[in-house]
Amino acid sequence: MQKVYDNVQSILPDEQVRISSEKAEYAGFWVRLAAYVIDSMVVFAGLLIVRLVFLSVSVVIEGTIIGGNVLFDYTLKDIVLYGFQVLYFILCTYYAGTTVGKRALNLRVVGAREEKLTLFNVIYRETIGRFLSGVILGLGYLLVGIDKEKRGVHDILCDTRVIYGKRVKVYPVYQAAPVSSVPSLSPMQETQETPPVQQMPPVQQTSTVHPQPNIPAMPEGGYRFVRRRDVETENQEKEERDS
Repeated sequence: MQKVYDNVQSILPDEQVRISSEKAEYAGFWVRLAAYVIDSMVVFAGLLIVRLVFLSVSVVIEGTIIGGNVLFDYTLKDIVLYGFQVLYFILCTYYAGTTVGKRALNLRVVGAREEKLTLFNVIYRETIGRFLSGVILGLGYLLVGIDKEKRGVHDILCDTRVIYGKRVKVYPVYQAAPVSSVPSLSPMQETQETPPVQQMPPVQQTSTVHPQPNIPAMPEGGYRFVRRRDVETENQEKEERDS
């Protein structure tokens, strides 16, 4: 069975490419143009530093062989600036599969089977491929809006695709209910009879009766309230009578 599967793989490689490519969503002309504009701004900011360095170096090399045109009508400064610009696209595409502008728009550069590109393919794409795409009024870039797989001339030469990165669905996370600390019973334990609970007899409430103190009966006519001074006067009169 494995041998049959290997034979099918070797016979129909184009069909595999078509099937794997159907899962990808290709990036169109306008989104790639927007990514290139962002990358151009990043490169321009980086090349400002190189230009400042050349202001000091140009005084030293002025009047020498490398002070004039080095390659056709290009000076050493032009070659260095172009080298740094190409180096940005090569390093970002090879190591990350994208650039700052493409990452901002969720784009990636992959091979025909969505594999990582080799260093040779990246260099060829970013140098000769881009040169051929823009040599005739940029018609090689305009081909992106016509091709079925949104490829430019540099993509066709290097067999590359620019696709959207994988989108990850984000689901809201709700707070889970607190887990009870009571251990769950196994089915065997649930079937076991629990022992009856002994009920305590009701407590009878008894009221304690306190004995009432002996209170003398009230005399006839009630009590008469007298002042202390009157009592002393009566006691003195009584003592005088007795004497």
